[in-house]
Amino acid sequence: MPDLKILITGGLGYLGGRIADFLKRNHSESTIVLGTSRGVSEAPDWAKAFQIVPLNILDPASIGKAISNDIHAIIHLAALNEHDSLTDIKTAWEINTLGTQTVLSVASQKQVAKFIYFSTIHVYGNCKGIITEKSPTNPFHPYAATHRAAEDLVRFFQYYKGMNTLTLRLSNGFGYPMDSGINRWTLVFNDLCRQAMTSGKMVLKSSGKQHRDFIPLHDVAAAVNYFLFAIPDNWKDGLFNLGGDGSFSIADVASKIAQVYKSKYGKSIPIEILGKDNDEVHIPVHFNIDKLKNTGFHLTGSMEKEIEQTLSMCERFS
Repeated sequence: MPDLKILITGGLGYLGGRIADFLKRNHSESTIVLGTSRGVSEAPDWAKAFQIVPLNILDPASIGKAISNDIHAIIHLAALNEHDSLTDIKTAWEINTLGTQTVLSVASQKQVAKFIYFSTIHVYGNCKGIITEKSPTNPFHPYAATHRAAEDLVRFFQYYKGMNTLTLRLSNGFGYPMDSGINRWTLVFNDLCRQAMTSGKMVLKSSGKQHRDFIPLHDVAAAVNYFLFAIPDNWKDGLFNLGGDGSFSIADVASKIAQVYKSKYGKSIPIEILGKDNDEVHIPVHFNIDKLKNTGFHLTGSMEKEIEQTLSMCERFS
């Protein structure tokens, strides 16, 4: 495999950091470039082994400078998160959709060979039953709607511009961030681990019976690595669900964290459930990833390892 130069937009973020670290450890000969809207001088220690470039997704000139002529692949992660997309819908469309269009346009002009776009399971809306790539999309949240629209732009550049594109509809990635300054501590796994370390207990404000499909960040990064280096010329139609091997309730997650906590620190931690059940039926999520598995990819991530390392990172908060 030749040396590759890969640009990750949102490279200092939650997913970007873990993907960059995985690629660097497995392909030290390749150049991983981290595009970020954060000041380059603010880069955390782990990122100093990478090339870092300023990238403002709302500024076409900035994007043009970040995508150099020798970039082989772009992993596009830069997006407004779920909470901010809901509170600022206009900016969500500007960043998540139109920003993606600008990145695609520049990538096409500079003949970037590969483009990987991270979408979300939420494009399916409240889809019931088994969710496959052929299931109808029905987004109703601005975060989901803007990503679904961006998917269509990716598909346009695939069909009309001949770009080799990949869209990954990601479920709920979980695991430790590369540094504690990455602001994703509201995610359920991270929030519960932080609660455990700071208050000695975990409090669920809901009934804890809601189900989600979870995937370790190790497997998210491994999937990117697999498509870029193992099957770079076999992306089929370019659309894949990327999720875990099963559905877990929030209470299941809390119980697993309590088990790892006890094993790691030698003491039990209580779980308080404050939310009322209201006799609501919570159905497990059936997020099908057979299409991905049929390419030869295998999930190898460990929930326990991700929790243990997240707890270790949370020690600094206690």
